[in-house]
Order: sequence, then structure tokens, then C-alpha cells
Amino acid sequence: MKILASIKSYLDKHDHKKWETYVDLGKDPATGKRLRPHKRGFKSTKEAELWAAEKELDFKKNGYWSKGGLTFEKLYCKWLKDEYCQRVKESTYAKTTDNFRLHILPYFGNLNAEKISVGFCQGIVNNWFKSNLKQYPRFRTYVSNVFDFGVRMELINRNPMERTSIPRQKKTNNFKIDEYYEKSELVKFLKSAKANGNPEAFMFFRLLAYTGMRKGEALALTFDDVNFEKREISINKTLSQGIDGKLILQTPKTNTSLRVISIDSETLNFLKQWYKDVTFKFEVLGTPHKTSSQLIFPNESNELAQPSLPDHWNRAICEKFKLRRIKIHAFRHTFCSLCAEGGIDIPTISKMLGHSDLKVTTEIYLHATRNNRNKAITEFAKFMSA
Repeated sequence: MKILASIKSYLDKHDHKKWETYVDLGKDPATGKRLRPHKRGFKSTKEAELWAAEKELDFKKNGYWSKGGLTFEKLYCKWLKDEYCQRVKESTYAKTTDNFRLHILPYFGNLNAEKISVGFCQGIVNNWFKSNLKQYPRFRTYVSNVFDFGVRMELINRNPMERTSIPRQKKTNNFKIDEYYEKSELVKFLKSAKANGNPEAFMFFRLLAYTGMRKGEALALTFDDVNFEKREISINKTLSQGIDGKLILQTPKTNTSLRVISIDSETLNFLKQWYKDVTFKFEVLGTPHKTSSQLIFPNESNELAQPSLPDHWNRAICEKFKLRRIKIHAFRHTFCSLCAEGGIDIPTISKMLGHSDLKVTTEIYLHATRNNRNKAITEFAKFMSA
């Protein structure tokens, strides 16, 4: 791109001859506005030419020009476009841009990236921490990544965030032993879901309870993911929210999340009946439906359902039947705990859940159910009294 500079002479208020220059750098890719840096007061055309050449060089080398130098927001936009968007899924990209918009750019956006100090960065990290923002270490990492990119691209000379420390919460025991259902509670919940008159909600919770799949994995399922002969379900995609909240299908959370789950014959029969119900429903509504690629849990327009829909189902069932309500993800915890109570070994449970590490299964999901705790203490009492 050819960059144009114009130099003109003028008389100042004391009738002294001075020069001014405009440099036409084209449009700012971030704002779409024309970039025309301007300066006057030069004592010679040589001074004006040198200043214009400096601005041209900055633009050609760095791809930016700003009156106050390179702002953090400009650097962030360049990092986002040139590096970050190439490495992550759309849903991750959308979450990251939201985090920057809400929690990072209000502090850093308009500041000159080169002049941001370590002390300022530490103050912002402390503020995130005091505001009880659980993701504050991630915010710190995001900002550090932007600065690192600037250093690698030779846009700035240092990363002030890397020298900050991370505040730590005092350890407290926030473990909730009841963030899952006991067997009797799960049975009661599923009976209530079936009696509630919403076969789609019942089918959804039956699948979660008997397979341990994630909510997004279930909402992404189509009937061609189900092998009715082999009694298997293939988990090969997940529902996520992309840019501007758009619903998208993408690959599951990790490579190990790509898996095949065996299903019991009763759940399979429920699925067969639900397929008939779904196709009949859309035939009556006059909405086109597909055969094998038909979504198992579509919305009323036979499109992807909102991720919030199961939460509404869950709340309605629990309120109507006066049940203790757990979060949707806790059905996954429940599956894990009840599998362990049923005598299934941890490696098998881990594979069914699609975990990449046995630690995840044992440390995060595997709780001792009340039934197992009671058995253990009874056996201990018998041993002590013998």
C-alpha cells in the first residue's frame, strides 16, 4: 500500500514561516475511520518530512497508528485477530471476548500499552480478587498473553503483568456432600419427570442419568448417533454458544470426550418411542423433519434448543413434585457416584464420562454416596465390637 504525505507551509501568529504535514495511512481496520496523523509547527520541511516518515514506518511495521501510541485495546485486537482466533473454538473465542469486554478493557483499553506499569497491573488483579470474580487468574493470564504477543511482535518492550502475583483465597471447606442424587432420589425424580407430562424432558434426564453425558452433548445428539442394534450412542459433538450468542455445534470438550456409550435396553426403548413422538409432532405441525439426522431434543422449530431449556424443565419438575433440586451438571456427578456404588471400577467410569485423566474422576466427581457411607460405618462398628 502506498502511503501519501503532504507538507504545507503557513505563517504562525508572529508571521514566522512554519510547516505542517498530513500523512494518509488509509482506514483503521478496527474502527473503519480514516487515519490521517497531522502535526504542525515544524521549522523546516526536513523536520516535517522526518516526522511523516516516522509515522509511515510505524504503520508499515506495526499495522497501527495512534495519537497516544499503541493502546492496549489496539494491541488486544491485533492479538485476537492474528493469533488467538486461530487457536481456539468459536465458543471459547466468544467467551474470551466477553471477558475482555466486561472485565479487562474497562481498565486497560485506552491506556498506552508501553506505559502500563507492574503496579497498575497488580492493582487490577487485586481488584478482580476483591470483587469475588472466580476467574480472576484467567483474566490475568489473558492480559499477560496480550502483552507477550506485543513483545514477540516487537510492538512493546515488556510484559508488566508477568511480574504480578496472584492473590489466594484462604482455604475453606466448601464441599457440598449433597450435590448429587442418591439412588432413591434419582428414581423419584425420573418418575416425577415422566408423570409431569413432558416426554422430551423425561427423555433428556433419563439419558443424563443413565449415561453421564454432558448437557451440551445431549442437546447436540441426532438419531443417527444412536445405534439401536448395538445399543450404543456416539458422542461426537456438543452444543455451544458462539459469537453473539449464536448456537453452534462443535467438537466435544476434549479428545477423550469423543466416545461411544453403551445404553440399557429400557432407555433404548424410550428412545425408540421418543423418535416416533418427535417425527409425529413435526408432521402434525407441518414442519419438515429429517429421518436419521433428526435432532433428539429440538426446539419448536425443529432447530437447536437453547442450553437454558433443561434448567427450566428441571425447575418445573422439582417445584411441582416438591423435590430437592440439583444442577443439570450434577446429574453427571450422580451417574459417577452411583456407578461406583454399583461396583463399577474407576477406569471404566472415567472412560464412560470421557475424562482425560483418572484424577478428574476421583477428585472432582467421585463422592461417597450415603448408602456406601452407612455400610462402611456399620462394618467398622462390627469390627470394633468383635
